[in-house]
Amino acid sequence: MMLDDPRGPLRVALIAGGLSQGGAEKQLVYMARALHERGHDVRCYCLTRGDFYEAALKEIGVDPIWIGRFGAPPLRLLRLGWLLRAFAPHVVQAGHFFANLYAALGARACGAISIGSIRNDGVFELRENRGWGPLLLRLPSTLIANSHAGARVAQARGRPWEDIIVVPNVIDLREFDAVRTDMKLRPDPSGPLAIAVGRLVRQKRFDRLLAALAEARRHVPDLSAVIVGEGPERGALELEAVRLGLGETAVRFLGGRADVPALLRQADFLVSSSDHEGFPNVLLEAMAARLPTVATEAGDAASIVLPGVTGYIVPTDDVAQLAGRVVTLARETGTRRAMGQAGRKRVELMYRDNTLADRMLAAYQGAALRQPGRRRRRAFPAVASDEARVRMSLR
Repeated sequence: MMLDDPRGPLRVALIAGGLSQGGAEKQLVYMARALHERGHDVRCYCLTRGDFYEAALKEIGVDPIWIGRFGAPPLRLLRLGWLLRAFAPHVVQAGHFFANLYAALGARACGAISIGSIRNDGVFELRENRGWGPLLLRLPSTLIANSHAGARVAQARGRPWEDIIVVPNVIDLREFDAVRTDMKLRPDPSGPLAIAVGRLVRQKRFDRLLAALAEARRHVPDLSAVIVGEGPERGALELEAVRLGLGETAVRFLGGRADVPALLRQADFLVSSSDHEGFPNVLLEAMAARLPTVATEAGDAASIVLPGVTGYIVPTDDVAQLAGRVVTLARETGTRRAMGQAGRKRVELMYRDNTLADRMLAAYQGAALRQPGRRRRRAFPAVASDEARVRMSLR
């Protein structure tokens, strides 16, 4: 059977668990913008309001629609179902793993294709959502993972490989390069400066970074670090820094910042010490800022960072290796410069946001092809790219 030509723009409902300042939320904004700029009708339904990325969505003409005024999930689902039936989307897509429930049941209410999300390594999501985890993994008809690590876990937990589509994170380099700041990170410009960025939560293991920094300073006494981010672990981390003898000249906690790209450009290298990641957004940002990276092997880090070329990958629990690589980058200016340039080129070649719309449309096409006949016939002509004629045989 040959499919007809596209019949018009795609209608996409994005379900956001929140729009705080995080990697998953930034990627959701990129997706909304990429599809909106192609002429597709995108709406974002959000369980929270007043978050960081609301302004970015409004700026592109996608005003978040708050569905969180009803506290109980059943009431939120009823409200979402009513809104979706009025919108009649072709695709309902979750932006967070815990929002898969809303995407799957909302899609059923309006006859759309449901697409769930895996934004971490799968292990973390299943653990964090406890008894709900297996259900959240199974309910959507298709899953979009931002990492191969997350896709492998979903497959190991029973989802067929053909139900999972990997769409890696991207970065808007023009937007990134345009960010400026008045903050100066270097009171002493002679010492090497490491930077770490992320929410101060347990999975990011900033305590591991502090231990490695204390060890590295035994070899490079003028090495210092800044940690950018906010979260529930901040108090404990500040106490741990004191315990390790790391005063303000050794490590500073800057809190949440909107000028991260400009801060990255002032540092010498980035350290990522997480236990769990999917596709760490901060690695793209470090490479975009021409910084080499020392990262633990969490999620897809080892396929993003090219060991010995754009940075180093170390075993997750090996603080000694982490410290050793920090010492190497702290001492070797030429190595830092070469790795930073290689990282920037890698981002420019592989991870720019100008490919995202095509990747999302291809993912929607793939999801539609796996739908039952009636739903497939309704959705597929609209999800075909509006820049090309799509001819495919359905078997």
